[in-house]
Amino acid sequence: MEMQNQENWRALIQCVDDVLAEDVALKARIPSLPNRPWNVLDIGCHTGGLLEAIQARRGWTNISVNGVEPLKLARQKAIQKFPNGCFFEKLEQVPPQSMDLVVSHETLYLIDSLEDFSNQLMRILRPDGGAFIALGSHAENTAWMRWRAPLREKYGHVSYAHQPMDIQRIGEEAGFDVDVRQLHPPSRTKPKRYNPPEDGWGEFLSTKEMLEHREQKLVFGFWPKSLAR
Repeated sequence: MEMQNQENWRALIQCVDDVLAEDVALKARIPSLPNRPWNVLDIGCHTGGLLEAIQARRGWTNISVNGVEPLKLARQKAIQKFPNGCFFEKLEQVPPQSMDLVVSHETLYLIDSLEDFSNQLMRILRPDGGAFIALGSHAENTAWMRWRAPLREKYGHVSYAHQPMDIQRIGEEAGFDVDVRQLHPPSRTKPKRYNPPEDGWGEFLSTKEMLEHREQKLVFGFWPKSLAR
């Protein structure tokens, strides 16, 4: 699964780069970052694939990578890759106001309470930090509607079809400015090759469904309202 996610991870990192390049308030912070490590947290880091991609990104230097992963075996593998990082079983264990950047790819659909998630984000982010949360539109995408039952049967994962508008609304109520963009905008979309899933789960019924699934992958940006942007 990590091999299949490489393209999504690169797109997520590009979203961060785009915002840092466009946003005046965040751009002003860049010169100060080398004065201390920039703490990055991946929620649902599994074995650390996205964190590896972040660490390898040209121009991203002096960063400290950290993760949240409830699966013990996966978390142990991430710790082996990043012995100097901090890895937690639960988001609640992350120290308050300790992270500059939080990322997450396809994890939010496994979290039942958007309110708790948004409040935890607000707790762990530094006042001038931000979060990029990537998620397929599970409430509006036909493939995800079909995959929910097999996901529970095969892996025991209960999924939640959060409405994109609810994610934004609840984030705003928690004290964030929340924006949304496509993970794969048309201007950067490359031809999509079909790679059948190794375990038979997550197959597409048509090319149309496969392309729509890609188009409906979203990135939600969470910015504390205290950050003048």
